[in-house]
Order: sequence, then structure tokens, then C-alpha cells
Amino acid sequence: MLHTLLKHDIKALQAFVAIVECRGISAAQARLNMSQSAISTHLAHLESSLDTKLCRRGRSGFELTRTGEQLYQACLRLLHATREFHHEVQGIRRRNEQFSGTLRLCMVDHMPDRFTQALAETIRQAYRRHPDLRLTADVRSPQEMETAVASKQTDLGFGYFAQPLKNLRYLPVWEETQHIYCHRDHPAAGEPTLTVGQLESDYAWVRRGYLLSPSLSTLSPQQITATAYHMEVTLLFILAGSHIGFLPQDYAAPLVAEGTLKALLPAQTAYQVAHMAVFRPEPDPRVDWVVQQLLAGLAAESGFPQT
Repeated sequence: MLHTLLKHDIKALQAFVAIVECRGISAAQARLNMSQSAISTHLAHLESSLDTKLCRRGRSGFELTRTGEQLYQACLRLLHATREFHHEVQGIRRRNEQFSGTLRLCMVDHMPDRFTQALAETIRQAYRRHPDLRLTADVRSPQEMETAVASKQTDLGFGYFAQPLKNLRYLPVWEETQHIYCHRDHPAAGEPTLTVGQLESDYAWVRRGYLLSPSLSTLSPQQITATAYHMEVTLLFILAGSHIGFLPQDYAAPLVAEGTLKALLPAQTAYQVAHMAVFRPEPDPRVDWVVQQLLAGLAAESGFPQT
């Protein structure tokens, strides 16, 4: 019976349901917008396939046979499942449409290795799961990034933001520790009684070109004679032996390990920088998906709790 019914299209079964619920072929015409002969053909085809009567029509009115009642209940379940299937397919289509186009990313010039690995995995998953999605990536300063996101030149940024803008959304993603570093040949490297006051007053500093919140570090350097807008340039001034300055701990770690750089009074001068994802408040499922995938990846890494 099932094998036979599967050969019939949904329209024939819909016609049968309409006949039952309208209590006859004539009454079902308006509901189906179909001629009486066409409806009769559908019913006759079903009865022929099943080799049994599905309903009785006569002076006593419309009545389902036992087989007809069983088929009617089965049709209801099938049509319900068909509607659910249709809704699910439409949902897949909408999601595919949402995960298309170009998603524009930007970030600061240096990110921890663990963040880079998590972002790389997110990109890999994006292309695997959403083949119609395209990604672009750029490096910007935090202020440039906020301007680009606000003006819709980019969609999602990652970095440190000292003074969050009211028209953008920010979500903490990771934290990094900053230390003061100098070259091994710098005078501060060999100073046995170095103090915080000496760091502030006696040595030339290289500072970040973008704004840092004054609440992060309590130091007040007196000799700021160099400005750098990228991490590599900050490192360049420090490697020259002419300046001291802040660097992320993980960024400086290889040079510290080989003895090229030295952290100065790390227990007294270190501070934490919270890096964030920045995006527009308007809903964008692509942005939400990337951020959640990235947070999940970082949560799997030590020291990166999921927000």
C-alpha cells in the first residue's frame, strides 16, 4: 500500500483531503479551484491504486470507508510533514542568502598567536559551511577601524578601543599583558636599582600613535621623543637601544628568550589591555556567526575564557 501511494503526487492526496473535509466532490471544487471531473479523476486513481473504495456517496450522504479513514489520517500526517519540510527548506534558503556577499574584516597590526589561530579556524569554517560568503581583511589603527565600521566601509573589527563610540557595539574578545621593554644594551637594562620614577623621567620613550586610555597605565613618561603607529615600528625604536616602550608580552617573548629585550619592572608596571570586536548595532547574522565561532575557538585555548 505504501509503495503504491508513494507513486501519487501530493495534489491527488490534497484533493482527497479536501473531499473528506468538504464532505463531497462538489463542495471541494471551490477549495481546490479544480473542476469536478478533475477531482473525480484523482479520487478514482487513488481507489484504483489501492484496489478499494475510499468513500461512499449516495442518498445517505458522504461517508468514509475504513480504508478511507486510515488514508485520510495518513494524509494529514504527510501534508503536515510536507509543510514542515517546506518551512525548513525556506529557512535553509534564507540562511544561505544571509551568508552570502562580502564580509569585510579589519584588525590591529599585531594579534596573539592563539587569536590568529582561532581566527584562521573561523575563516576555514566560514568557507566550508558558507561557500557563497566572501571575506576581505585589512589592518587599521583602532581609530581608523571605528571610523570604517561606523561609515560601513568595513563590517567587523578586532582591536583595542580606548573610548567606545555610542553608535557602535563592542564585545570583549581577548586580553593581553603589556610590559615596558628595552634593548639589552640600553642603560636601563643594567641599572641594578631601577625605579618607576627613573623610568618616567630618565629615559626616552616611544609612544603609540593611537590613543590609549590613561587608566590602563599609571606611568607618566616625561621624555616622549618618538611616536609609532604600528607594533613593528614600536619594536624598531626599542631595538635601536634609544627608547623604552610598552609591547605585548607574547609579542616580545621570543626576543626576551634570546636575550635581545628585557622587561623593566614587570611586576610594578604591567597592565592588561582588553581587545574587543567592534561592529554596527544593526543585525548581521554573518557578523554574529564569525564572532561566536571566534569566541568558541578562543575558549578552547588556555587563558581565553569565552565571553
